[in-house]
Amino acid sequence: MDLTTLKAAVALLEGMNAPAKPATVIGQIGRKVIVRSKDAGVIYGTYVSNDGDTISLTDARQLWKWCAAKGITLIDVATYGVKKSECKFSPASATMTVFNACALIDVTAEAAASIEAV
Repeated sequence: MDLTTLKAAVALLEGMNAPAKPATVIGQIGRKVIVRSKDAGVIYGTYVSNDGDTISLTDARQLWKWCAAKGITLIDVATYGVKKSECKFSPASATMTVFNACALIDVTAEAAASIEAV
């Protein structure tokens, strides 16, 4: 092994021991959000924290079937709320960690009240 190869190996090992980058915080703790996950579907809850695409929630509910009060998208659900009679949501869970989140949508107070009434 020559000196150049040895230096490259040392640099590689030093890089492996570097401290991890801190998690990127997306937003304000305690706000109501809807999370779309690649694997777990759509979840509504109270934002606690995130570490990249992993999001922690409290009072989380899985939204199995929804119908926006106005419009048809999840953004409409987060803005205007839902038609209660056309929705199927799970009961609230104390805490939930959502992996592979691909969307985080803030929920208005009006929408939160209608989602929580289902």
